[in-house]
Amino acid sequence: MQVKDYIRENLPRTVRHNVRDEDTLFGLPHPYTVPCADGMFNELYYWDTYFTNKALLVLGQAEQAANNTKDILYLIDRFGYMPNGNRLHFLKRSQPPYATLMVDDVYRATNDLSFLKSAFVTLKKEYEFWMTRRISENGLNHYDCEEDEESCEAMYNGCVTERIGKDESRDPKEAGRHYFAEAESGWDFNPRFDGYCADYNAVDLNGNLYLYEKLFAEYEVLLGEGDGKVWESKAKSRAEKMNALMWDSAAGVYKDYNYKTGKLSDVISAASFQPYFAGLADEKQRDGLLNLLRILENDYGVFTTEKTGKKYQWAHPNIWAPCQYLAVEGLRRYGYEKEAERIAKKYTTLIEKNFDAHGKLFEKYNGLTGDIDAISEYGTPEMLGWTAGVYMRFLDKE
Repeated sequence: MQVKDYIRENLPRTVRHNVRDEDTLFGLPHPYTVPCADGMFNELYYWDTYFTNKALLVLGQAEQAANNTKDILYLIDRFGYMPNGNRLHFLKRSQPPYATLMVDDVYRATNDLSFLKSAFVTLKKEYEFWMTRRISENGLNHYDCEEDEESCEAMYNGCVTERIGKDESRDPKEAGRHYFAEAESGWDFNPRFDGYCADYNAVDLNGNLYLYEKLFAEYEVLLGEGDGKVWESKAKSRAEKMNALMWDSAAGVYKDYNYKTGKLSDVISAASFQPYFAGLADEKQRDGLLNLLRILENDYGVFTTEKTGKKYQWAHPNIWAPCQYLAVEGLRRYGYEKEAERIAKKYTTLIEKNFDAHGKLFEKYNGLTGDIDAISEYGTPEMLGWTAGVYMRFLDKE
């Protein structure tokens, strides 16, 4: 069996139906796709769904991609933002904002203008969440959480300690907030923020919000609701700030910016492909893509980060699907077609190699061994989700 046939046959096993709230699970009005057919990750997760939808759209299942997106819009309407997932314990944080990008994919696939008009109202609510509850004085955004001090302390002394260890010199209440913020980033856990995630303007978060502003400008005109100039101005301002604050001229790459200290992160990561994915990089930053490849490229795609001293699952030597997608699409946007094709082929080869060995797809992989022995804080689960989505998208481009 080929990987694409396995995905086609097994994606229906990841569809769930629950129309009302059940225990800790929030009910959703439409069938929704979860990352894993069995075992862990059996909820609707926010940023996972953007990449999972790629597989659905390639397979001609636009209706299910629309269902997933409508469920996310429902949760935004219900709570004012999209939670990490449709579970009670995910309610105090979000994840990287991809709702507008999901809406755009569904609209492009269906040309359903009434869907876009309704969704636009909801998307602006989510944007307001990021611009009021996750905003820094410099006008850029950061990850954070809504947890109380008791929960933050429990987080640091429990989950963080078990998964990566703890710094005994830190106040657990203060440290726990930053690690909840890191969970909101989707990169839990990683070395990018050195344990102080909420103090950083994250390059991926702000790249996505730039895309929100650019698409909002387009939608406003398309729907006859304005001329889009205010949204264009917001996008322009964000790009200027990112290019001024997040560009490391010495390394020739974008980095996360600590707005408390005024310093850039010490770590180069695959998140630095996001400004290229978003199209906000100026011509003078164009070759930063080649610098990132020189640092992160390996035999199987791109590492999550450069090599660092401490082991995290969102770091070297691991290979994660979303990082490959953002790298490839960023390269394509800036005209590096040959490099984009090379990275995409490396990733599809990795998936096929491990499918031949194990008969399954997995959440993450080891970029040094090309196997499933990834650095992991909770194991390496069998998974379709974004692995299937990115694989199918890359295959569709060949």
